[in-house]
Amino acid sequence: MKIFVSTQFTQGDSPGDFCFVPEGEVVGRYAFVCDLEKPDGSGCGCGQAFGGFDTHTGTTTAMVVEANMTELEWRAQLFQTLRDTGWASAMSATDLAEVVDDLVEHDLGVAAALPVGRVVGRRAWNSRGATVDHLTDRGPAVPGVQHAR
Repeated sequence: MKIFVSTQFTQGDSPGDFCFVPEGEVVGRYAFVCDLEKPDGSGCGCGQAFGGFDTHTGTTTAMVVEANMTELEWRAQLFQTLRDTGWASAMSATDLAEVVDDLVEHDLGVAAALPVGRVVGRRAWNSRGATVDHLTDRGPAVPGVQHAR
């Protein structure tokens, strides 16, 4: 199954890049977006971040990899992450199930459609009561190619 993991490839190529997630850690778009985030990426940075499932820290770059993991295992890791970070206790069981289903569709669905090795960024912001969240193509991870740091 294809998933997103933290990567250093293209890290530093975009203004405001940051990476506090170890290389290769499973990441997702579980971090909710505050009202300070803007479409141009200005704001606090939450709308640019993929959250690490283990460290609960953020990165602006993620890469598609083929993982020896099932959707059920990914869901279980995401659920544990939402519990560890306090999000699960802030919503009903029904709302939590909807969030997990949405993230399966958004993250795993998008990862499945991209080639292994594709690096992506994130842009998300709130608009008229809804969150706009999309990925930006940052190109393939090419070993040996120097990127800005």
